[in-house]
Amino acid sequence: MALQADEALSKQYEASSPDDVSIRGKLESSKDEQQTKDHFMSGPKLHVLILGVAIAVFLMALDMSIISTAIPFITVKFHSTEDIGWYISGYLVTLCSLQPLSGKLYANFSLKWTFLSFVLIFLLGSVFSAAATSSPMLIIGRAIAGAGAAGLMSGSLSIVAVVVPMRVRPLYTGILSSLFGLSTVIGPLLGGAFTQHVSWRWVFYINLPIGGVTIGVLILFFNPPVRAVDQLPTTERIKRLDLLGLGWRDVLLVFIAGLLLIIFGIWQWHVGEHAMLPLDIMLQRSVLWAGVAAFFAQGALVQMGLWLPEWFQVVKGRSPVGAGVGILPSVLAQVLASIVSGALITKTGYVNPWLLAGTVLMSIGTGLYTTFDVDTGSSHWIGYEVIFGLGTGMFLLAPLVSVQAVLDAEKTPVGISTVSFFQMFGGALFGGVSQAIFNEQLVKALIKNAPGVDVEKLLAAGTTGIKGVVTPEQLPAVLHSYNTAILKPFYLAAAICAAAFFAGLGVEWVSVKGKNLMATDAA
Repeated sequence: MALQADEALSKQYEASSPDDVSIRGKLESSKDEQQTKDHFMSGPKLHVLILGVAIAVFLMALDMSIISTAIPFITVKFHSTEDIGWYISGYLVTLCSLQPLSGKLYANFSLKWTFLSFVLIFLLGSVFSAAATSSPMLIIGRAIAGAGAAGLMSGSLSIVAVVVPMRVRPLYTGILSSLFGLSTVIGPLLGGAFTQHVSWRWVFYINLPIGGVTIGVLILFFNPPVRAVDQLPTTERIKRLDLLGLGWRDVLLVFIAGLLLIIFGIWQWHVGEHAMLPLDIMLQRSVLWAGVAAFFAQGALVQMGLWLPEWFQVVKGRSPVGAGVGILPSVLAQVLASIVSGALITKTGYVNPWLLAGTVLMSIGTGLYTTFDVDTGSSHWIGYEVIFGLGTGMFLLAPLVSVQAVLDAEKTPVGISTVSFFQMFGGALFGGVSQAIFNEQLVKALIKNAPGVDVEKLLAAGTTGIKGVVTPEQLPAVLHSYNTAILKPFYLAAAICAAAFFAGLGVEWVSVKGKNLMATDAA
């Protein structure tokens, strides 16, 4: 998967487009190719550069999970439980929506300075989030950070494609990909430790000194070759971004989102192969159904990352660190299953069994989560987490790998980014939906189970401030109400995992073994 993306990305540095080659001729194309090979790096400088971009990828991935164990304390600070879902969705919405644009920016503008711009935007969002004095300010900060994060993974892969030859590229792209699993394990524990022993604000402040290392490394050690596209006028390069393809108006005019979707589709059809999301690729059977399956599965995964730590801290009374430890069975099972399924996919060539088995286990796991109550013991929730984690690990790589079996090498990166777009969109959407469900169900449960409790005062206290506003006699009924409300998003997660299974049935049974994943390299 990563090899295909890297191969196509590296070709941008040989010739930015067929039109550029026809204008400048084959001699200039050969010159660009030789310049690219001249910029391959090795030794300590390469290792330092890879460390710099790996830090950026790690921080981007870490920001998805580190906040999970801090959220209950954030609700106490801002006296509201209504925005819980948006602390994660705010980040994912901009990360998702700007991914297509980031690819266009890297293709048409300086790789070095575009990447550094995304890093600076990410760090700006981190500062905004850490300094937030209200819940809306925190959500805005998260959205800014997400906008910066949108270009970090694709930019890192682009840099790797420029500085290392194809024969050793799998090693470095594998390192970058593995950071997602590492961040999933470390994030909740680190977030819990900061929240419990320092301040929840350090969940965001920690990005600044670490991100500064990336900036210094890129400035000192990365000098990409000049491409043909770099000689074009700025106005021409801006035209190539297809800014109309971003669909900005649907953010402001939600009530006509359906109309805008139609307009977006017509525009993408009009632009053709240069569209932000080319319809011929997006509507290819495996790409479409893999994207839909990823859309639902990621929606369920975000809900687990949001509400499982909440359940541990609110209902079970655990500390932030304790909540991070509580979700480790799911995380470790996910990492293990991802490694094993990846190896077996490589051996057998088929992703469909893992895609389908993964969604089945995810459905079973989330279904078992709906049986949680105040007295659920560790023997139960550990087992349920392992089932869900194994399913998640089996599934996550499958939609992205399946694209390689059906698309040509030059179209594979666009297919992968299309599936990734669906994936992130699902996480952003269902995170917000689950928040709305929780808010409504919590009020209903409190009115039914704890009629003597001041609901407005309780909600303003935040999820970890419950004991300060209710009497010991009222506490059991209040905890039962919170348990009931948290379980409702689990029902939604179980349903959309089942939807992911049925979407997965549409993916073609084609082996990736017949694909030329290793391009020859003359360097």
